[in-house]
Amino acid sequence: MVSNNVLKDIQRLISITNTGLAFSKDPFDQERYQDIREILQDLVRETTDLNSQELSDLFRPTNYYDTPLIDVRAWIVKDDKLCLVKGQGEETWALPGGFGEVGYSPTENILKEIQEETGYLARVNRLLAVFDTNRYQLQSRQYVKLVFECELLDGSFQQNQEISDLAFFERGKMPALSTKRNTEEQLNFLWEVYDGKRDLYCD
Repeated sequence: MVSNNVLKDIQRLISITNTGLAFSKDPFDQERYQDIREILQDLVRETTDLNSQELSDLFRPTNYYDTPLIDVRAWIVKDDKLCLVKGQGEETWALPGGFGEVGYSPTENILKEIQEETGYLARVNRLLAVFDTNRYQLQSRQYVKLVFECELLDGSFQQNQEISDLAFFERGKMPALSTKRNTEEQLNFLWEVYDGKRDLYCD
């Protein structure tokens, strides 16, 4: 397995190649970018443990300037316990949330995710943190992770297509975490902001 720094360099090269393929008008440059893309595909396949779906996502052609994607997460605390959800077919837990969808603002996105995953209507109180996934959970694509403090209103949890369970956990007694979605270090930063020990956290 190669180092995180090398993986970040590969990620950057893929982004440059995607942008070149999207905007270059010269057919010879197009051919060169395609050659580089194929070399990078072989390199990633040989040096990482990405599965076929992650590889497909990583090398999906783009017709625009390649930029980080948006991920939104909800920080919901009740009686000093943190709300986490467990995905269908998974044994690890995460803050409710998911990819930001086109056509919705960040707060609209997280309210939509909360309702879909937990069954609750909610209110957004404030933004707690902006994380760069390349720093904490390097994966096929780079994400900007926005974490909002939210409050549950009306509703009730029922298992659904995405989520098999919802529970509230005491701080210091977290279950196994889905580290691609949130790490222990990130949760520690979030507790500090929530408790007023630091201002909004931003990588």
